[in-house]
Amino acid sequence: MNREPISAKEIFLKSAASLAMLVLLLGTSGAQTAQKKSAASNESRSPEQELVRTETGFFEAWKSKDAAYLREHMTENGVFWGEYGTFSREQQLAEQQESAKACAVQGYQLSDFGALPLTAGVYLLTYKAEQYATCNGEKVPVHMNGSSVYIFKGGRWLAIYRAEVPLKNPS
Repeated sequence: MNREPISAKEIFLKSAASLAMLVLLLGTSGAQTAQKKSAASNESRSPEQELVRTETGFFEAWKSKDAAYLREHMTENGVFWGEYGTFSREQQLAEQQESAKACAVQGYQLSDFGALPLTAGVYLLTYKAEQYATCNGEKVPVHMNGSSVYIFKGGRWLAIYRAEVPLKNPS
């Protein structure tokens, strides 16, 4: 059997599509009710603005070494996907503690946000990032594509899935 190797992009797209289908199948009515309550109490911000604010917070937490932010803004069954594989929320929390010791973040910039509603109370957020940091004396890739799936739970947006993919040859 002669198979072509699967590219990282194909793996990412299949993973994201599978996750999106799972989220659609789960469709929680509690999220719909919570979203309506939040909309009534906070009409000044759209879900998209809240998602961008929350995602930016992950980067700010990385820069300021705030391990509590991830715990507060990612669901207990959350998953992170990156170039080194898939990690649970707890594995990611442990990694962030190590990162706080080993990494110095000079700055970052997020742009080109896109928000796609998947079902009531569930959004896919995509973006591009430039990050200026060193970990264990090595520069991290500057250019990265990111995506997160957010659910509305307990009156706020929480990441259930986050992915970061460094770009080897940005255009």
